[in-house]
Amino acid sequence: MRTRRPGGRVRGALFAGIAALAAGCESGPGDDAILRPVRRFVEVAQDGALTGDLPVATIQDDTRFALAAPREQVVVWSEALPPHSGERIVKLRPVLPEDFAQARSVVVLANAKIGSKWIHRPPEVVPTVRRGRSSTLRVEFPLPDVPASTKVTVTATAFPLGLVELAERRTDPLAIPDRAWLDFAIGLLMAQWGHDPVEFSIDACESERCERIFDEVFDPADGEAWRDRRLSLAQLAGQTRHFRFRVFRLAEEAPFSLPIWANPTVYAEAPQREDAPNVILLSVDTLRADHLETYGYARQTAPFIEERFGRGGTLFENTVAAATITTPSHASMFTSLQPAAHGTTDGMKAIPRQIPTLPEWIRAAGIDTAGITEDGWLGIRQGFGRGFEVFEENKSSDIMSPTGQVDLTFAKAAAWLERNRHKRFFLFLHTFQVHSPYAPPPRHADLFREGGGEPRPSHLRSMDDYDREIRTTDDELRRLFATLRELGLDSRTIFILTADHGEAFLEHGLLEHGGRLHEEVVRVPLLLTGPGIPAGRRVATPVAHVDLLPTILELFGLPAPAWSEGRSLVGLATGRDADSAFTDRALFSETRTSTALAAEQRLIAFPAPSFMVRRGSRKLLRYPDGSGGFRYELYDVDSDPAERHDLYPKQAESAADLRALLDGYEARSEARRAGIGDSSRLGAPQTESVPLDPAQEEKLRALGYLE
Repeated sequence: MRTRRPGGRVRGALFAGIAALAAGCESGPGDDAILRPVRRFVEVAQDGALTGDLPVATIQDDTRFALAAPREQVVVWSEALPPHSGERIVKLRPVLPEDFAQARSVVVLANAKIGSKWIHRPPEVVPTVRRGRSSTLRVEFPLPDVPASTKVTVTATAFPLGLVELAERRTDPLAIPDRAWLDFAIGLLMAQWGHDPVEFSIDACESERCERIFDEVFDPADGEAWRDRRLSLAQLAGQTRHFRFRVFRLAEEAPFSLPIWANPTVYAEAPQREDAPNVILLSVDTLRADHLETYGYARQTAPFIEERFGRGGTLFENTVAAATITTPSHASMFTSLQPAAHGTTDGMKAIPRQIPTLPEWIRAAGIDTAGITEDGWLGIRQGFGRGFEVFEENKSSDIMSPTGQVDLTFAKAAAWLERNRHKRFFLFLHTFQVHSPYAPPPRHADLFREGGGEPRPSHLRSMDDYDREIRTTDDELRRLFATLRELGLDSRTIFILTADHGEAFLEHGLLEHGGRLHEEVVRVPLLLTGPGIPAGRRVATPVAHVDLLPTILELFGLPAPAWSEGRSLVGLATGRDADSAFTDRALFSETRTSTALAAEQRLIAFPAPSFMVRRGSRKLLRYPDGSGGFRYELYDVDSDPAERHDLYPKQAESAADLRALLDGYEARSEARRAGIGDSSRLGAPQTESVPLDPAQEEKLRALGYLE
């Protein structure tokens, strides 16, 4: 990378015509226009939506597409060390991935877990060692004196140096339209370890004649976060130019520097269209439907949801979750495939790269995308960042003492909306606020207190806190909608609220989720509000997670992929489609967890995999019986919503159609999965295992998923 030594620190200058968001200058068009993408300079190489091979960079848990970036790889994953007492030096000798083979050196970040605590080593530049056709590293990691009985594991990730040109990138020529803008962000990877200041500059060039249009120094001492910028191209209107993105190090004190240009995109102003709404999808993890008053709950857990969605929007009364845990259910929302078809059946698997996801389809249509989550099982490594131009994982600073993140998550959403209010967008939000361990804020400590002096059982005390967490989320949602109104977005944004699964409180002998496939776990809320969505409408027809992708694509005027297992619900929501067109559908749910929580938090073995099918009000559950066969339960949830009366012993014959559906569920799913590769020429989807980084592991341990 070039180094510029100008005889003293050079400060960046914003040239005439630059409108930097941070400087508070003009940031876009008026209220009667939007910014439409003309050219993304980080784009899919071929026709299609898949973005898995595009370069990305993560700064402070905020991942973005990059003009160029080194690819991070796990090179040592959870290597357990033999027992040892006293200080020692661990010698790591990993074989590098094939795409690192030509790198002369790599930046290594090594971590050691000693007992339950992590030690993080600063990044270190390490030369590679060529051995035949492969390359290796030699990394030494000093460890402190610990008892021999202490479990010690080490991990390491690496970035190759020199394989990707970061100093200068040139774009293809582009005809600049009237009232055009260039949006981008600048940042430095791992700036917290003390990198040199870097000068970022952009030139607009005609042949070899270039004009400087942007120049700014990024000094890590001023903060490490991405810096979003917007540059007016009005002075270039009508001209054809290519852009030259350049960076210069202003010193050589740091051992390496990884400057990044994120999401450089040219936009042009276009008229607003009333039939072109934005869409926000909010998933409130672990929110069961029947604990919202708009679904008939006695407690006022969510008065704003009742006001805005229940009375002001459309409610689906019977939505079937795809699974009883987070990752497979969300993967079904993003692919319109059941877990057995997409293969992401637990949090240690990623969505296959050959299956385009909802944000990838939307981005391919020229609509801006962003996701803000609270990580855990919904992270970059599981494939949920694909297609999102901004994907923020809101990680708790003290994960082992969770205090709730919905306020921070929605605050980040509000900030993103402020920056992007002039664009058409899809925003995905996810919060673990109501997930165990339940820790409502003090302001809600007195909510829902039962009268009398008798102590409540522990599971009911947990339920009280669960309800308080719902109220906390509802309060923050009210604030987020206030932001939408202030920005003028409420009249052109459709907001969808749902959950990945529910939560049990011993209704059928279990706590939390992941075990039985009863309504308290598999019935989730689904509510819509916004322009074109009828107010006060309730739809009783059963629907499912797999319907979300085609629904959202239709709202954007886009077709669903041929392999979708779901159907768009726009017609049901608006009354255009008759309920009868959906009533005979078979809707599935599954669980593959081999343990479950019983009373007093006892961990018990649980049969897996278990499946459920619902058709109309009839619902059949199938569990392995431990001897190679299956045990079935049959319910009619209209006449028996609490599922107290198992009808199967007396009506097994009448359930033959449902039994056949369950018995063929996995085979049909495998066939559909294979068909995706055949119909899309993308190759058969392959499920990949997901290595967790230390922060993710701590988060999942706090949520109770790991021991």
